Amino acid sequence: MTTTQDAAPTFEELAAHVDELRDRVAHQDPSVQRLLEDTIEAITEFNRRGLVGLVHLLRTDERGGELLYEAVEQPEVMALFVSHGIIRTDRTIDVLRVVEQIRPYLVTSSIEMSVESVRGDVAYVRFATGCSAPDQVTKDEIMGVIMQRVPGLKGVEEVVDGPGKTFIGLDTISVGRPPE
Repeated sequence: MTTTQDAAPTFEELAAHVDELRDRVAHQDPSVQRLLEDTIEAITEFNRRGLVGLVHLLRTDERGGELLYEAVEQPEVMALFVSHGIIRTDRTIDVLRVVEQIRPYLVTSSIEMSVESVRGDVAYVRFATGCSAPDQVTKDEIMGVIMQRVPGLKGVEEVVDGPGKTFIGLDTISVGRPPE
């Protein structure tokens, strides 16, 4: 990621860069992957403890509490607190955020997908059917990305409609020869 000194990267650019680096690490030798994971875990815990201390300090003062509420309105601060477990979010929101992150891929690939619900630790998604339906490999890849990016999610399942039920009025059914 390259930026000029005048233009700091946006939150979205930073998040995309983190995702890019995570993907690059996944293709490294397992020993390198483990070393990087251990390093990230140590830095994350170090930062988490500092943030927890800061939050406790801010909560002891009335103005500090107000500042804390103002701070979490910024997506960067909210993401930092959520990623360190300081603020917990509903998994539905987490799943929807991930879907929004991958929306450009879905749009450019002409894939229609919606989140039907999140119950417990399982997300239920629906893909378009017919000619615009993606193949199973693509569906599995998308569901895998959602599961990988949402902490605590144990599964992503596709909601598939069963055979359609058609209503046929009784007055349209006749027995015997068709009328002439």
